[in-house]
Amino acid sequence: MSEVSLKQLRCFLAVYSEGSFTKAAKSLHMAQSPVSQAVASLERHLGERLFERGPREVVPTAAARGLYPEVLELRRRADSLPQLVVDMRDGTKTQRIRLGGVSSTFPAIIAGVLTALADHSIIVSDGSSSALTRAVDNGDIDACLVREFSSHRPDERIAFREKLCVALPQGHRLAGRRDVGVEEISDEPVVLFHRSFAPVAFDLVASIFIEHGRTMRTSAQVSNEQSILGLVAAGMGITLVPESVALQPWNGVVFAALAEARHTYPLTIRTAPGDPLGLLDPLTSALETWAADNRLIA
Repeated sequence: MSEVSLKQLRCFLAVYSEGSFTKAAKSLHMAQSPVSQAVASLERHLGERLFERGPREVVPTAAARGLYPEVLELRRRADSLPQLVVDMRDGTKTQRIRLGGVSSTFPAIIAGVLTALADHSIIVSDGSSSALTRAVDNGDIDACLVREFSSHRPDERIAFREKLCVALPQGHRLAGRRDVGVEEISDEPVVLFHRSFAPVAFDLVASIFIEHGRTMRTSAQVSNEQSILGLVAAGMGITLVPESVALQPWNGVVFAALAEARHTYPLTIRTAPGDPLGLLDPLTSALETWAADNRLIA
């Protein structure tokens, strides 16, 4: 009986994540045939069908769903071997954590994260919530801090909820105000996420205008908060962002509290399936403390 190879495991993970042999092959920069052969070989070795092949989609079986978190951890450990060898050679071995965060909030929040992971070596990456959750599910990072939340996932937890505030161009008629009411910005053009990139953020902002009997008038829809704030600074409109974004200065942008703000925005921790590194509890505790210290908890 042949042994299981890393290639087979990587192909399995790609097909599981993409739901398609064609998309899996593309993500692995391989032809489709070797990917199909690798998965078929793994199925023969295990004596179990891992995917139901349909004309338009590939559906994981119960066996595949049970296998997925274990294979994800095996790949993570295999990927960490070169760095482990270097650390052991240099006498600096520490557990390495690959952590991602949404671009606008992560710089402000990193202090709270470092408190929780002081004994670890942290590799940081940023990106959109959708890109980071895919990276966690694919095993490319160990955990991420994002703005989406899926209540059915046991490896996901809301660290805290915060209110929204108003971001205005410097020199705007409302700049310098401590707080701003929704009725005062209801006719302003709004810069925000394209809904395909951040449906929670888009729907939250839109609902605030709808509740005040207004239709949100968008001037631009983009893929990340840094671009949103850049366009606000350029005078293309205003936007609503989590209060933690206002903790750091943004050139050309001023912030004001949203008067009578009732809506809250979650900051969510998502880990690899099963939380194999035990990150949920320490990260939740540290971020709750950080948010309380900065008076962010809604």
